[in-house]
Amino acid sequence: MSLGREDLIHSLAKSMGMGDAQKAKYTAGKYNAETGNIFCNGHVITKNTIEQSRLYFLNQYRKLAGRDDEGAKDLANIYEVALEAINMMVESGKPDTP
Repeated sequence: MSLGREDLIHSLAKSMGMGDAQKAKYTAGKYNAETGNIFCNGHVITKNTIEQSRLYFLNQYRKLAGRDDEGAKDLANIYEVALEAINMMVESGKPDTP
C-alpha cells in the first residue's frame, strides 16, 4: 500500500525532527489488510501492536464487566467499543470465504 501525499509529508516532517508538531494534526488511519498494519499520523502501527491492543481491551473489559458498580460497567462499555472497533477493522480486511 503506498502512502498518500499527506502521509508522505508527515513522514518527512517527522524524520526532520518535527514529531511533536505532528501531534497537532490528526489524520484518519488507513488499515492495510495485506500487512495487518495501520498507517496514521505519519507512522505505522504494526499488526503485533494491534493484537496487543485488542488483548488489552479484552482483558480490561473482562475485569470490569462483571462488577456490580455502575462506573465500572460504564468503563467496561468503553473498553468493549474499542475492542469491537479493532475486531471490525481486522475482520473487514479478511477475504470472503465461500
